[in-house]
Amino acid sequence: MLTSGGRFGGYGFYLKNGKPVWLWNMVDLERLKWEGAEALSPGKHKVDFDFLYQGKGAGTLAFNNFSGVGGPGSGTLKVDGKVVATKTMPKTLPMTLQWDESFDIGSDTLTGVNDADYQPPFRFTGTLNKLTIKLDRPQLSAADTKS
Repeated sequence: MLTSGGRFGGYGFYLKNGKPVWLWNMVDLERLKWEGAEALSPGKHKVDFDFLYQGKGAGTLAFNNFSGVGGPGSGTLKVDGKVVATKTMPKTLPMTLQWDESFDIGSDTLTGVNDADYQPPFRFTGTLNKLTIKLDRPQLSAADTKS
């Protein structure tokens, strides 16, 4: 349904054998996967992935402060409002994702985020009625903004 990045880092939100999957590829060193136990039934569904970062975020970089990046977080995968998978991510990337891959909606066109699950081109054959990406802004203290 959605990918950003590929084999050397990024994330994907897709269906594997009908089961919803959110996968985070940590620069090809580690892959963390949230996967529903059951395939989606035919029909319309709302599939969500929520990630709660437990740090300040990349906003601190604007002030030459690296304290906000690379921290842990927790992810929750939901189908029709029901939690189907939760996992803690002990660390995140202390940098931005690479720019040599693609941000794809409805397919993965370059390298896949997880070769074990699929090979590109990997097309979503269902219907995406709506895709929403919401980013929360970090709340920085005065100490975080000191250069």
